[in-house]
Amino acid sequence: MKKALMAAVCCAAALAILVGGYLCYAPYWQPGYAPVSPEPLSTEEVFRVDLNRATAAELQSIPGIGEGTARAILDYRDDFGGFIIVDQLILVEGISMDDVNAWREYLYIGE
Repeated sequence: MKKALMAAVCCAAALAILVGGYLCYAPYWQPGYAPVSPEPLSTEEVFRVDLNRATAAELQSIPGIGEGTARAILDYRDDFGGFIIVDQLILVEGISMDDVNAWREYLYIGE
């Protein structure tokens, strides 16, 4: 009887800890909640362009890519079936490795 009572008390204590821990968790809507990053992210930090699916307008949203460069990228993509890596942009006429390095943070290759 004493062992059964002790087991029941231990189970009740464990359940109280689990439920209490869950109920005491500070959800995001409570006053005083602070996000991990106190400053909101800028558009440049969040917005990235899939090099294989981007439109001319999306490519032109990247600093340093104008209408002609965007058209050259799209033409290359149409001719050769897309990009495997971002560095492949060096093969597009008029784009240098400095350009690729400057745009690298804005570009990715989607699936």
